[in-house]
Amino acid sequence: MRLFITAVLGGLLCLYGNTQPLQGSKVYYGLLHAHTYFSDGSGTPAEAYRMAKTAGLHFFAVTEHNHAEAEAGAKERKDGIMIATNPALYNGNSNQTITRRFKVNGQNRTETVTVSPLIKSASEASEPQFQALYGQEFSTISSSNHVNVLGVREVLTVPNGDFRQLVDALKRSEQATGVRPMLQFNHPDIQKDLFYTGNDPKVTKVMFNDYGIDEGDLGPHFKDLVAALDPYVHLIEILSGPAMGEEVIGNHYYRDANENDYFFYLKQGFHISPSAGQDNHYKTWGTITDARTGILAQSLSEAAVFDAFRRNRTFATEDKNLDLVLLLGDSVMGSSVTIAEETELDFKIRIHDADEPNAKYLVEIFGGDIKPELSTNATNWKQRDALLENKQLTGNGTYSIKNIFATDKPSFYYAKITQQNADGGSNRGWTAPIWVNDGRTTHTTSDTTVGPQYYWTSAASSRVYHLKGCSAISRIKPENLQSGNTPPAGRTQHTCNVSEEEE
Repeated sequence: MRLFITAVLGGLLCLYGNTQPLQGSKVYYGLLHAHTYFSDGSGTPAEAYRMAKTAGLHFFAVTEHNHAEAEAGAKERKDGIMIATNPALYNGNSNQTITRRFKVNGQNRTETVTVSPLIKSASEASEPQFQALYGQEFSTISSSNHVNVLGVREVLTVPNGDFRQLVDALKRSEQATGVRPMLQFNHPDIQKDLFYTGNDPKVTKVMFNDYGIDEGDLGPHFKDLVAALDPYVHLIEILSGPAMGEEVIGNHYYRDANENDYFFYLKQGFHISPSAGQDNHYKTWGTITDARTGILAQSLSEAAVFDAFRRNRTFATEDKNLDLVLLLGDSVMGSSVTIAEETELDFKIRIHDADEPNAKYLVEIFGGDIKPELSTNATNWKQRDALLENKQLTGNGTYSIKNIFATDKPSFYYAKITQQNADGGSNRGWTAPIWVNDGRTTHTTSDTTVGPQYYWTSAASSRVYHLKGCSAISRIKPENLQSGNTPPAGRTQHTCNVSEEEE
């Protein structure tokens, strides 16, 4: 059981178990949605990690489609190379030899290559200043949209669109590994799923099913969907794509930013924060646009990065180095606090852009009450209808936003920042929310293991890793001790009862 210390500060009751001071935290940038030819993309995971690292990203996830129909989206090839049909490409301990079949200028080509599996590639690419992550993209667009699943070491075999079975699989994975998987809502589109008024049968026949909201799965009421998925879903793609772009796009403006979807799902009760994903299908990893997911984390270790996701310490931005942090009193974005009704909320926004220190900004604070609805009779909430305060600012700094008052209802608040560029264009950013009076005494990390779960020695002669608590860990020399929430590729679990284990 976690201990929570509370203190009353001018009407603000801070739940310190839910807050994380800025001291010691740093901002890191990355992306969480990309493909290679292990599903329907190009190149290998190893290539993707190298390009992302060269592009200056601090973390990067390759998230291959987990289903056998994935190759239908691949334009230049049909060769059956997919993690769904060859799970060893995902979690194999050794390199795999594959034969690619593809087209170049309309001509059929064949190439036999040896590649590292995805998880092994992630382990090999990670270093102190770069965290390579891995995952899989579950389901299909027509079968209830996509979610990225991070932290699962087996290829999911759940039928497309069956989110009830997905939750069961996530529970089994957590029981087996001690690590709770993490989900991201990919490219949400409530306008097509819930509010389409046209008569195109291709659209109407797949409505009311996104992320398992369909009746017979986890819906049709959002309160039930939230109860099932909220322990796992922490992110939503507010910026997505351009998935099929093949060339770098300078100063790309996302015309279809999913900010209304972000607002809608917060209204329904999800505890999610914004992310950006390029959804790369070509060799453009981290380069095709400047969109980034920013996180506020204690370090770049895998455990710290996942902790930032789970605590909703994220923001999404179209500018590759725009730094955004929202605070309410001393509570950092992602926090849950209790505040007396009619108390003025003491918001602060920290903005910093190293290469545009004198930029002009429009800062807008949006907020709303949480009220889950029946999906088939839901309100078409729009972000613009929930603007509470706005302010024009110039330059880097931390600024106060006043004139917003607490209600007695469960609610959330977040900031949108629009940076005006010298060329007349603009870049936008969105912060994670701060929740007020939502009845929680914990926030997402409760009952979730976020510390390192696996330990091993850097000594090349060792072929094992240890579970947390294994007595053999104490015999590893401090300078050789390695740890993380992902076991090292190519090693097996130590039984922890072999006294002669050499470290």
